[in-house]
Amino acid sequence: MRIWHPISAALFAGVIAICGLAKAADDAVADAPMPPECEKARADDPLFAAFTWDPDQIIPTWHPTPDFSMRLRGRIDTDAIWTKQSPGDIATFGDIGDAVGLRRARIGVEGTLPDGRYVAEIDLATGAVVPKDVFVGLYGDDDQLDERRGGHFREPFSLEGGTSANTFAFLERSPANMFDPGRNWGMGLFHNGCDKTYTLDGGVFQDGTDPSDFEAGPGSTVGFTGRLTVAPIDEAGGERLLHFAVALSGRIPEAGVIVINQQPRSGLLELGDSSSSDFVPKIVIPATFEQLFNLQFASACGPAWTEAEWYGTLIDQIGGGPVFYHGCYVDCGYFLTGEHREYSATGGVFGPVKVEHPLFRDRTTGDRTLGFGGWEIVARFSYLDLFSPNTPLGPSGQLQGTRLPLSTFGVNWYWTDHVRVMFDYSYAVPIEPNTGSSDVNEFATRLNIFW
Repeated sequence: MRIWHPISAALFAGVIAICGLAKAADDAVADAPMPPECEKARADDPLFAAFTWDPDQIIPTWHPTPDFSMRLRGRIDTDAIWTKQSPGDIATFGDIGDAVGLRRARIGVEGTLPDGRYVAEIDLATGAVVPKDVFVGLYGDDDQLDERRGGHFREPFSLEGGTSANTFAFLERSPANMFDPGRNWGMGLFHNGCDKTYTLDGGVFQDGTDPSDFEAGPGSTVGFTGRLTVAPIDEAGGERLLHFAVALSGRIPEAGVIVINQQPRSGLLELGDSSSSDFVPKIVIPATFEQLFNLQFASACGPAWTEAEWYGTLIDQIGGGPVFYHGCYVDCGYFLTGEHREYSATGGVFGPVKVEHPLFRDRTTGDRTLGFGGWEIVARFSYLDLFSPNTPLGPSGQLQGTRLPLSTFGVNWYWTDHVRVMFDYSYAVPIEPNTGSSDVNEFATRLNIFW
């Protein structure tokens, strides 16, 4: 195995030391009240009066008018990844090496509008400006049960795709998530049942071929996507949960081809919205239509949770038979320190984790006693099958496709509600149709900070 990059080691050690000093300082001043005269001066200051503090957010919200607000948002994910490949794996896929770098570096704003809301966020991890969530949503009634949304946002499709990476239990989503359309430009309607036991979302989208989804080259599609979720059991914000969902997406190729694993990547760092893999080839299929399928299940009982999904795609190939690919995963996790993974009834996805005994204080910890943070152990088995007898041959006449069983085990250490360190170990056995199977071990860690 290769040695940890010294810059990454210094970064992690420095962050841990700084957080330790912050914890000691917060312990010393936590009970020191603000003098009454300062409290009154602050309350009378119009600058401070225009700001409010959400107990779940580190950054305050600015209210220049009663119907308009603004708050800064962002995240930084710093990853370090090491791999150990078998000789056969190196011969088939090349030396995929190690990686240290930014997985995400996002900055943006969000807030409320009269009868609506807005979000504008960009990602700078690639060195270019890449739009992520950039949309306006208008509510259909006073109870905010319906939202009409336009802009660049996630298509309502998968459970793991819809769960924010800030709270997702693994460094990356399963390989089967490559069938998730991800974020695209479009318009959608998001409806929540009046008792918030179900959601029904849908829209029409333009899926481009570049990271910003602007270019309409070979592989771009127009998509019609819908998702129905039902949560017959949802108690205490997801502490007891039973979730089912189904999603469909019809894709019309604009240039007459469907492209599998198209989005660019930077080494081991998956910089797109949906999963990609070094073990999955880029497959170009002349086609008139693609149908995506998704089935979902999730449950939770206190600190224990599990979720599972199946993805499928059926491609109507031009000049050949239909091509069918599929994949699935099963995740499970347990909080050793008693927390639970919250559930968003309005989104039909898993939400944030509130740490019972954070490592240090910030604006969100309130009067919670300090401790050793939250500890979670997780495990996942996933399987991706891109073998189909109707897959067209590659440029040199070779068979195309892969089968990818992948097992992942991890530990997540939540320092506060907005800071965590993640450790994942993965074992993959990619099966290539021309050379057979090989194996690879991957070790990865991440420092995740968001606000």
